[in-house]
Amino acid sequence: MEDEYFISPPTSSTTFCAVFDGHGGSKVSKFLKEKLYKRFVKDLMKGMKEKGEIIEEEMEGCEDEIQLSPSKSTAITALNSAFTHTNSEVMKVTRWSHQGSTAVVCYVHTDPSTKKSTLITGNVGDSRAVLSRDGKAIDASKDHKPNDKRERERIEKLGGKVSWYGYRDKHGRPIPGSGVYRINGNLAVARAIGDRSESPFVSSAVEVLSLDLDSEVDQFVIVASDGLWDVMSSQEAVTFVNDMMRGGVGALPKGGKGGKGKGTRPASIRISDWTTNHSDDRVIIRSALSKRKKFMAKFLVEEAMRRGSSDNTCVVILWLK
Repeated sequence: MEDEYFISPPTSSTTFCAVFDGHGGSKVSKFLKEKLYKRFVKDLMKGMKEKGEIIEEEMEGCEDEIQLSPSKSTAITALNSAFTHTNSEVMKVTRWSHQGSTAVVCYVHTDPSTKKSTLITGNVGDSRAVLSRDGKAIDASKDHKPNDKRERERIEKLGGKVSWYGYRDKHGRPIPGSGVYRINGNLAVARAIGDRSESPFVSSAVEVLSLDLDSEVDQFVIVASDGLWDVMSSQEAVTFVNDMMRGGVGALPKGGKGGKGKGTRPASIRISDWTTNHSDDRVIIRSALSKRKKFMAKFLVEEAMRRGSSDNTCVVILWLK
C-alpha cells in the first residue's frame, strides 16, 4: 500500500487534510504524511509573525495544530513554501531517486470575525479534491496528467516525450480506460513530489487554488487518489455520497438511490405522544446518519473496487455540515 492520508486535529477555525499516492515505493508518501503538515504550520506561523498577525507569546504551543487564523494570502504563501521545502528534503535522499508521490491538500480557513470560509487546495499530480455544492460536483483541484495541454507543452519543451500506452481504435485513436499516457515511457503523472530520476520532466510545482465556501449549499469535499477517479467521475462520486446520505436509516437496497417519506399520525395516538416519539426517532436518525458519515469514505473505496479499480485507493471526506 503506497497511499497515505493525513487529517489535522480540528480547531475552532481551521481544518487540514491530505491524500498522498506514492509510486516506486511507499517512502515518499509516508514522509509527506509525517512532515508536510508540520512544515505548513511552521511556515504559517513564520508568515503570521512577519505580517504582525501573531505575536511571539501566541506562537507557543502552536507546533502541532493551527490555533490561530491567518490571512488568506499568508496561508497560500505558507502552503507553497511547505511543498517546496518538503520536496527539497525528499530530493536529498539518494535512495529515493526512483520514488515519488502525488499530494493533494485541503485547508479550510474560517475568518473569526465574518465567519466566512475559504477552501484552499494545494496539488501536485492526479489525486483530486472535489466539492459537493448542493449536489453538484466542483473540482477544487486540477489533475496533472502528461496529456494535459499545458503539461504536455512543458514536457516537450524540455525535450521529453508523451506517448499513449494502451489500445487504439481502428482509426488509431486511444481508447479511454484501456491505457495511460506516460512521460518518456515511464510515469503516468506530470507532477509529483520526489522522482529525482525523472526530473525535470516531472515537475514538483504545486498548484494552489482557492474557493469561497457557502455554508448554505456546500456539503462536503471528497479528497482521493486516482484509484477512485479512474473509475468514477467527480459527479458520480458526489452523487454516490448524496444518495447514500439520503437513503433510509438501514442499508440501501441494491441499486437503490434512497428517498424520503412522510409520517402520518394515527388517529388513536395523541399528538403529544406522537411528537415525543417523533423526536426520539429523529435522534435515532441523526445518530444513524452520523455513523454513515463515519464510514462513507470506506463505502467509496468499496464502490471503486466494485467498479474494477486496480490501483490503491485512498479516500478522505471533509464534511462541511
